[in-house]
Amino acid sequence: MQRLILTFTLGVVLAISICANGQQKAPEEFVSVIGQFGVMLPNNIWDEFRRDIIRLDDDKLVSWIYRWNLGSEQAVVLYAIGKVDFEAKADLYLEKIRNGYAPGSVRNEKKTSFAGHPGLVSVIDNPGRGREISRSMIWTYLIKNRVYLMSLTLDDNAKTEEHLKLMSTFRLLSPQDIEPRVTAMLEELTPERLPLEPAPSRPTTDAKDAALKGRVKSVTTESEPYVDESLYGARELDSVENYDEQGKIVNTVVYKNSRPARVRVYGIHKGDRAFRETIRVWKSPSDSKDKNNSVAEEPKPEQELYTIKYKYDSASNLLEMRVLRNDGKLMESAKYDLKSKKVTHRYDSEYEAAPPHLEVMNLLGMIMLVDTPGKPTEIVSTLDANGNSIEDARQVPSGRYSRYDPIHMTEEHLRTYRTDKERHEYKFDDRGNWIQRKTFAITKDKGPVATEITYRTITYYQ
Repeated sequence: MQRLILTFTLGVVLAISICANGQQKAPEEFVSVIGQFGVMLPNNIWDEFRRDIIRLDDDKLVSWIYRWNLGSEQAVVLYAIGKVDFEAKADLYLEKIRNGYAPGSVRNEKKTSFAGHPGLVSVIDNPGRGREISRSMIWTYLIKNRVYLMSLTLDDNAKTEEHLKLMSTFRLLSPQDIEPRVTAMLEELTPERLPLEPAPSRPTTDAKDAALKGRVKSVTTESEPYVDESLYGARELDSVENYDEQGKIVNTVVYKNSRPARVRVYGIHKGDRAFRETIRVWKSPSDSKDKNNSVAEEPKPEQELYTIKYKYDSASNLLEMRVLRNDGKLMESAKYDLKSKKVTHRYDSEYEAAPPHLEVMNLLGMIMLVDTPGKPTEIVSTLDANGNSIEDARQVPSGRYSRYDPIHMTEEHLRTYRTDKERHEYKFDDRGNWIQRKTFAITKDKGPVATEITYRTITYYQ
């Protein structure tokens, strides 16, 4: 009986690989902009995670991993980019990548191809709890220095064939395929317009506050991580800002994994500078009012209105900027110390626009996000003569401790914090605006360590 199951499994797998190689199109599909692929799997997964670093002996890859829960089974699509031509040693890397992802007993496997590139389809048994064995199918494909790996656990015989058909819809996408999907995402996220008049007068402009020089029209920002101080070509689109001819910001788009995640439109509300912001919001089954619901909902756009308040000194220098939610709660502030050339940014813990902090964990060599529930994020930046940050310092969690109250006989659990610092170096265009920023983490044992490079493409009004 077990042999019959194995024969059926491999037969279906081979059929799947042929379908994938045929590049068949799914009627509705999840699209990864950064990975340039589509697959007919639900759009209800959270895809605003940070990239990971995969280490395979001496080889390192920058990766993005997408996971779907399909009832009792799980589907995964992994996209990774490295520095070597994996196809040149296809047999070596196909096996190494498969073993690194799913170490276990190979029950069956066969070489295959995807759009003319080498691949390997495997059936793997992994030890589970107790004496249980977990079985999964792995598809691994190499395209020059890129890796695509798909996996499907086999925990529900009644659903296996259906789920395999879903996996068969995996296909590579061209920029022409992706562009209309991104445009549709932007349209869905674009909030209602705000009135542009009557505009309140103020001594500075948004462009000047952002340390931009000249008649800036747009700023497109991209970033790329360093892995052991080397670049891998894993560049992501981070944001696009558009300005009018008077230097006022008109709208911004923030991207996560090069996919639109947040859109702002600026204008006037009750006499103040303001913006409406729409973000994609994920709700897990635990957020549902239906207690029997076990399926996450597709992300829905949610809109919020914010007002911006400014404070200047008698010489028209900006001293403070505050962003208030429509209910009056302070969500973001920036206080400028003109003598020390420092600016202190504070973000409420509920504020979606608060920048995440990247921390390099020495033990595992991984990059992770540091979350500080309930505590505002505070970043103190030291500015150069042009208003660009040359050093950022912020508090991040470093541990926990308990404090006992003998009067009330209660124990309070508290966090301890440390200050992490980053340093920036710049390259400028002929207008004096930076177009490349290299970021270094300041460490005690290794000194400055390059972590990221940021690129800006700036267009100007004639």
